[in-house]
Amino acid sequence: MAPAVGEDAKLATSTLYEENVHFGTHLEVWGSWYDMEKRCWGYACCRVTRQQQRRCPKTAPYAEGEEEEEEDMEVKVSRRMAELLEKNPSFTGDVPTPDQEKDWSDAELKNFIHSNGLIRPARTKGQQKPEPTAADWKVLELEPGADPAQLKKAYRRLALLYHPDKQRNEKDKASATEKFRKVVEAYEAIAGHVAEIPAVAATEGVRKRRWRIVIVE
Repeated sequence: MAPAVGEDAKLATSTLYEENVHFGTHLEVWGSWYDMEKRCWGYACCRVTRQQQRRCPKTAPYAEGEEEEEEDMEVKVSRRMAELLEKNPSFTGDVPTPDQEKDWSDAELKNFIHSNGLIRPARTKGQQKPEPTAADWKVLELEPGADPAQLKKAYRRLALLYHPDKQRNEKDKASATEKFRKVVEAYEAIAGHVAEIPAVAATEGVRKRRWRIVIVE
């Protein structure tokens, strides 16, 4: 005999439409309230209109000084980009599309992520690399003709010193970013190959972006 179905009977979540499933800590479902001013749907329990916000301010209020969570940003990327984003959660730059980065080498793509989107491949395939100048040696604080070991050591020291992710305020970051760019360009001009950007953990206080990654084959 089939069980009676009353008003209090609960259906399995898998049988419900998406708008009838409770999300996160919300007491009401998405679409249970309509904001007449913004002209969009929201949650009746807290009057929040961001559908992907898991935390309900009513059931789990924010502590003093605690920031609201950001909505996950959906990005469509290649598999290798997805792997780099997973390994570098502090990345906040613009994510290139698979078409934009398809001709980049793995080293160039890694440099883009490790520099937080600052160092983007500028040369096209087959284009002749620029000859190093006295100014390039000066940027790296070396005498012209220094051996490869000295070159690599100087580059790494300066790259870590001026890395954007190590700067604590916007004023320092703006100045360091330009110096960082010049250090990378000088090294590549002298060494004749792509520089390896060191991976640096973001300074404390830097808010990490939340990605919803969609891999495009």
